Amino acid sequence: MLNGRNWVPVACAGAMLTLARAADFVTPDVKLGLWEVRMIPNVSGSIPIPDEQLAGLSPEQRARLEAAMQNGLASAAKPRLYKECMTKDKLSQGFATEQPSAPTSCQKKVISSSAHELHIHTDCTQSEGKATVDVRFEISGGTQMTGKIDAVMTSGTRSMQMHSELQGKWLSASCGTVKDVELEK
Repeated sequence: MLNGRNWVPVACAGAMLTLARAADFVTPDVKLGLWEVRMIPNVSGSIPIPDEQLAGLSPEQRARLEAAMQNGLASAAKPRLYKECMTKDKLSQGFATEQPSAPTSCQKKVISSSAHELHIHTDCTQSEGKATVDVRFEISGGTQMTGKIDAVMTSGTRSMQMHSELQGKWLSASCGTVKDVELEK
């Protein structure tokens, strides 16, 4: 099942896998080291759970599941601040490193890529449903980043949309204790 809290990072990572091998990929001009990124998501729709899975639930179970889904959507829509260690390897792969749980049935396309911007479109299909993700980043001076992630995930008659605005700034050449990505408390 596609998890409502985890599908966006997985879909985004899936969208950016194998970019280093893409002939039309230009590595963005981003300083390596510690970055601070603020993400402001806007989530609408419903968590796409397959109709067959819902059909087997009692009314009480379905009510509990729907309440949990609403809580999950509310959590997914909260702004987040995190620190990320940008490495040469991650940068060469379009800001992502391969994750074992990333969807394998994705069609990825670099729409545009330069030292100052990156736009990637991905369509993923799994037995549980499909996801479409557009990722856009603009980089200024190698130390400032703005971005947008637009994702739509569908399963059966249910669809969830997420639009996220991102703002990032370079903090230092040293990542300190941050190894990959750490959510600020």
